[in-house]
Amino acid sequence: MKEVSVAEMLGKAVARVAAVSGGIAVLVWVTWVMLDLKHLQSGFTLP
Repeated sequence: MKEVSVAEMLGKAVARVAAVSGGIAVLVWVTWVMLDLKHLQSGFTLP
């Protein structure tokens, strides 16, 4: 096994958290837009 530095471990953890939160944010935004379209029928809006 090769040595893994603390910085590298932290970097990977931060990257994973950022990717997961980004994915969740996109899902929430798409859901928001779909609900908005269903209720308003006025095109895409930013929350």
